[in-house]
Amino acid sequence: MMMKPINWELLASQMSTLRENGGSGSSRHAQRAIEMLLGEDNIKQAVEYYITGKPGSELVRSVLSHIRPWSAMKHCYDIYKSDINIENKRVAIELLRVIADNRALEWIPEFLEDQDPDIQNWGLGVLDQLLWLRLVTPEEADRYLQIAEKHKSFHVREKLEFIKAYLKKRESKI
Repeated sequence: MMMKPINWELLASQMSTLRENGGSGSSRHAQRAIEMLLGEDNIKQAVEYYITGKPGSELVRSVLSHIRPWSAMKHCYDIYKSDINIENKRVAIELLRVIADNRALEWIPEFLEDQDPDIQNWGLGVLDQLLWLRLVTPEEADRYLQIAEKHKSFHVREKLEFIKAYLKKRESKI
């Protein structure tokens, strides 16, 4: 199958990365370019496919984890906000845990306030993974760690202790 060549200049122009000296690039730009090439509709469909748990869904998870597309993060959040099926909401937050970057930080308090214990735990898991992968600094996470510290759930507080122990160990190795 012969694919149409990518017009990189047009893509760079659409992304506003063209400069007089040729342009700029970064990991974030690469992620966005891949997202645009795949198409946001395909990425949203990939999220929905993962949520169904059909064969191949782990590949979907791996691909989304690798490129961390904003449209996938946002779609997970939209599913959490609007789907009436609690299991779909849980799986959406579980997926968000492995595809999120720092743009998902602002949703963590909402997950922690949710009435469902699984969503609370997966929500703190988002923060855990952001710290583990160094996608946020402990300083950026501090506000959210403080919220978890006062949480009514023993499981959330227990996971918080694990996160704090990890951060302390990581800091001692610096």
